[in-house]
Amino acid sequence: MNKAKILDIIITIFLGKRYTKLTSLNEQARYLTMNFVFMVAMIPLVMLGTSLIGIEPVRVIINYGIATLCFLSLILMRTNIPLKMIPIIPVSLFGAFCVYLLFQGSLYLWAAVWLFTFPVIAIFLCQLTAGLIMSIAVFGGAIFIMFSSYGPYVLYDIRSRIILAYILIIGLAAIYERTSILKDRKERALGAALSQERDVIQTMKDNIQQGIFLMDKDMKILPQYSKTLITILSYYDSELAGKSFLDILAASLDVRQLQTMKGYFNMIFSKSKSEKVLEAANPIAEFEYTIDDRTKTLATKFTLIEQEQTDPVIIGIIQDISMEKEFQKELQAQREAQELEMKNMFDVIQVDPLVFQDFIDDTESNFNYINSILKDRSLTEKQVLIKFFQNVHAMKSNALILGLESFGKKLHTLEDDVQKISSQEKIIVDDVLELAIKLEHIMKEKDTYLKLIKKVESFKSSNQIDSILIHSMTKAVEKISEETQKKVEIKAGQVDISILESDLRKPIKDILFQCIRNSIYHGIEPTNERIQKNKRPMSLLVFSIKKVDGNAEITFSDDGRGLDWDKIKARYLALHPTANDTSKNVLLSSIFTPEFSTSEETSSVAGRGVGLSLVKDLVKENNGTIKVDTSESGLTFKFTFPLAS
Repeated sequence: MNKAKILDIIITIFLGKRYTKLTSLNEQARYLTMNFVFMVAMIPLVMLGTSLIGIEPVRVIINYGIATLCFLSLILMRTNIPLKMIPIIPVSLFGAFCVYLLFQGSLYLWAAVWLFTFPVIAIFLCQLTAGLIMSIAVFGGAIFIMFSSYGPYVLYDIRSRIILAYILIIGLAAIYERTSILKDRKERALGAALSQERDVIQTMKDNIQQGIFLMDKDMKILPQYSKTLITILSYYDSELAGKSFLDILAASLDVRQLQTMKGYFNMIFSKSKSEKVLEAANPIAEFEYTIDDRTKTLATKFTLIEQEQTDPVIIGIIQDISMEKEFQKELQAQREAQELEMKNMFDVIQVDPLVFQDFIDDTESNFNYINSILKDRSLTEKQVLIKFFQNVHAMKSNALILGLESFGKKLHTLEDDVQKISSQEKIIVDDVLELAIKLEHIMKEKDTYLKLIKKVESFKSSNQIDSILIHSMTKAVEKISEETQKKVEIKAGQVDISILESDLRKPIKDILFQCIRNSIYHGIEPTNERIQKNKRPMSLLVFSIKKVDGNAEITFSDDGRGLDWDKIKARYLALHPTANDTSKNVLLSSIFTPEFSTSEETSSVAGRGVGLSLVKDLVKENNGTIKVDTSESGLTFKFTFPLAS
C-alpha cells in the first residue's frame, strides 16, 4: 500500500469524506474546529467522569453524557445533516455544564475558564443566531447563580469582572462571526458575477463570426480563442492551443514571408512603431490561406495587450472574406463585360445596318480565306504568313474605318505578333498555327457584334424579358420579407437574355422563386440575430443566369445561416426512424424530397415541404444538375442545364 493511499485512509478516519466536498474556506475551518473540539473533548470528559465515580454521581452522568453526545456528533458530521444543526445539543449541554460548575463553587476557577470559552465555541460552531441565543441564555444563568442565594458567595469585584469579560468576549465573537458572514456573502456574490461574466464571454466567443485568439511571444496560440477560429482555419483535427501560428500559415506563405511575419510580430511586442504604422504594415492584412487543397481569402488584424503582472500577448482577429472577394471579382468581371458590351453596342449602333452587314461578310470571307491557305500544302510557311498578314490587315482596316476600335486594336496586336514571327530566320508550322488560334479568339468578338445586333432587335420585340423577371423577383422578395418581418434585398448579376428566350425561361423562373422563398423563410436570420453575428442588418440575395461551357448556369446565393444540419437530421430521423446513414450527403438529398420541411408551422410562404422537391423535379425534367454549397456565411445553389445546339 503506497503512502498516498495510507494518507487518504487516515484523512477519511479523522476528517471523513465530507470535508473534501466543502468548497468554502469558512466551512472547512468550521468543520475542522468542530471535529477537533468533539474529538479532544471526549477524552477529558471521560477521564473526569471516571474520577468522580462514587463521589459526585450527577457530574459523572453529565460528563459521560456530553462525551457520548460528542461521539454521536462526530458520526453525524460525516452524514448529509446540515453542519449548523449538529453541535446545538452538545454545545447547549456544555453551556449548562458551565453554569453547573459555577453553581458548585468548589471549582470556581474552572467554572470561569469554561464560561469565558463558551461564547466563542457556541457562536463559531452553531453560527451567529443560535450561538448568540445560547450564549445569552448561559449568561443569564450565570448572573442568576452569582446574584442569588442558591449559588456560592462571589465577591462583587469578581462578579463585575466576570460580567464585563463575558460581554466583551460575546461581543468580539459576534463581530468576528458577522464579519465572516458578510465576507462569505461578498465572495459568493463576486464568484457568481465572475461566473456569469465568464459565461457571457464564452458565449460571445462561441458565437462571434470572427476568429479571435491570443498569442504569446513564441507565436503560440493560447487556450483563449473563439470556436469560429477553428472553422476559419479549417483546423478540425486537434486543438489550436499550443500550436504555432506561423506553422499553421506555413502552407500559405513562403519562407521569406514567414520571416517577415516573425519580424512583424516582434515589432508589435517591442512597441517600436505606432499602432497605426503597425496596422498599415501588416503583411497579411489580406492573404490567400491554403489548406487541404482549398484556398480562402482571409483578413487579419493584430494588437498588443498589456496587463500588470502578466506577460504581454497579441490579440489576433481573423475574418474569412472569401465570399466577399469572389463577389467583388464576379462584379468586376461583370462590370468589365458590361462595359465592353456597351462600348461594342455603341460602336455597332452608329453603323448603318447594311454597311455593317457588308463588313461582317467581308470579315468572314477573309477568315475563311485564311483557313483555306492554312490547309494549302503547296504554300511554304513564309507564303502562308504573308497572306495571313494581308488578310488580317484588311480586316483591321475595315474595322477601324467603321469605328470598331476594340476589334481593330486586337487585330493590330495580332499584326505585331505576325511581324515578330516574320523576322525569324526559320518559320515553323507551330508558329503559324499559334497565330491562327489567336485569330480565332479575336473572331469571337466579331460574333459578339452579331449577337449585339440580335439583342437590339430582340430587345425591341421581347418587351425586356430580363427586366420583367427581375421586377417579378423583386416584388416576390418584398412581399415575403414583409410577411416574415425580415430585411432582404435582391441583386441581379449577369442575365443572359438568350437563355430566357429559350424553353428554359419558365423552369428557371420557377426555380428562382422557390429559392427566394426557401432562403427568406429558412436561411435568412432575423435582424437582431444578424447584428449579433456582425452581419449586415439588410440581407442580400444574388442570382445570375449565364452561359458557361455551352451550358446554362443559374446561380442563387444568400448570406444567411446556411443549412441547419441538426434540424435536418432530426426531421430525417422522424421520417425514417430505422435509418443508419445520416451523413451530410444523405441529409442533403432528403431536403429535396416531397413533404420534407424543418419548419414547425405552415404558412403561405413555406412549411409544406414542396418547394425544393419542385426544384428537383424541374431540374430533372430539363436534364440539369444541382450543386449546393453551404456554410455559416450563407447558402449557394448552382443549377446547370444543357442548351439546345
